[in-house]
Amino acid sequence: MGAAHKSIQYDTVLVAGEGENSHSVLRQHKALLKIKDKFVIQLVIEALQQVPAIGNIYVAGPVPKLKTAFQEAGLNLSTPKKIHLVPQKSNLFENAWHAFLSSLPGYDEVPVPDLFEHMEKAVLIVPCDAPLITPREVSHFIDHCDLERFDHIVGLTPEHRMIHFYPGNNQPGMKMAYLHMKEKNYRINNLHMVRPMKVIQRQHINTLYAFRYQKNIINAVLLGIYLAGKEQPRSLQYLSGLQLALLSRRLGFPKLTKLFSRWTPKEDLEAAISGLMKTRFCGLEVPFPGAALDIDNDTDFRTMGIMFDQWREYLTKLTP
Repeated sequence: MGAAHKSIQYDTVLVAGEGENSHSVLRQHKALLKIKDKFVIQLVIEALQQVPAIGNIYVAGPVPKLKTAFQEAGLNLSTPKKIHLVPQKSNLFENAWHAFLSSLPGYDEVPVPDLFEHMEKAVLIVPCDAPLITPREVSHFIDHCDLERFDHIVGLTPEHRMIHFYPGNNQPGMKMAYLHMKEKNYRINNLHMVRPMKVIQRQHINTLYAFRYQKNIINAVLLGIYLAGKEQPRSLQYLSGLQLALLSRRLGFPKLTKLFSRWTPKEDLEAAISGLMKTRFCGLEVPFPGAALDIDNDTDFRTMGIMFDQWREYLTKLTP
């Protein structure tokens, strides 16, 4: 069990920017697409509003568009959680960082308060494109975050929890990519608990995010070059293992996938990321898959629209 105190409320950063490193769907900002007559970002916010451990919600994105959408949706920006709209910056890292700064008391005043007074402040970072995220999933993640031992915790959902959402039985589904580690195959579930002031090498975040789609071999090569330039040879070993395991899985060679996955023990990968980012990093296994079902492309969005009610009912009944 983690060390997150039950009575603490964590401000939440909802990253909803458009532009560099963000992917549009159907040539639109995916947060503002609609499923069952609700905006995707609206569905995320409605889930977050039901989590007792969440305090204020800071939404970083195109403020005029978000205001229009929230007005159309009839979202109350004052209750049950206060929603703050934060003008977007040029990329995901800057959006998350600026939203975190906006959550600090007196940050919009002159003089700006001493940031080092907020070294211990942790915020929950949530994606804008995961409409099946559930309050129970978020609560479970927060409750199990060990903030005495770690300063950046990312949720990982094991593969067996994702199988229900695969195509089959004459129904559409979503094809998943995984981190094939020695212990298990995991899908990043997009929930992050972070003490931003204790991630020393924050500048790496945007580069790692830009190369996150490792199914694209060009991204894998570019990330390898980037890591080599940062003198992270062990990181190159883990990246190679992850990429080769992913490739062999796609080509239908399960024995090779198993072999390459042994190159990447979970604890060693966490240590490598901790070293690169100069922080205390870990991956936290989360048994609920809602936040992992993000919308990355047109096909995902169409599938989500067809299967949304059925999948949401399944998630409601799912047990840890």
